[in-house]
Amino acid sequence: MVATGPGVRLEEVAREVFEVLTQLGLTVPPRRRRAGDLKEIEFLTLSLLQGRGTMIVGDIQRVLGVLPAQMSRIIRALEDRDRPMIVCHINSRDKRKVDVRMTAAGEKALAEYQAARVVRITESLRGLPEELQEEVGRLLDKLREHRSALRGDDSPIRSPGSPVQA
Repeated sequence: MVATGPGVRLEEVAREVFEVLTQLGLTVPPRRRRAGDLKEIEFLTLSLLQGRGTMIVGDIQRVLGVLPAQMSRIIRALEDRDRPMIVCHINSRDKRKVDVRMTAAGEKALAEYQAARVVRITESLRGLPEELQEEVGRLLDKLREHRSALRGDDSPIRSPGSPVQA
């Protein structure tokens, strides 16, 4: 591809990053979804809660970029299980708002969902030479630092295994 300027090359890089992330997201072998398996949007919701603890439904909705009806379905799907993955309560300061918190069952489901994907991504990265593995790690650190600076260090999502900030 011939780039005509820095903006065009940056867009090409962004497309390549998106393609790689898509491929990494598909690293878990395809299988039929079983009842109780997390959908991608449910995983994202639990990830938000993992990083923040308790959140207001409307705040989750805004971060995910879904419509109110979609958010209601997501909340209901996570709440109406044999072992609920979230609990909802009326916000104590504003009775019009609903607080959402992840349960132990939600934490377990999220950890299992992440673990299956992390194992496969690790297998993919293992095929790279060690110096490239280290370079990928350095680039991810720089990208994370840059994103944190843009957000003012209050990211709603944290990396698996990183400590929860109080």
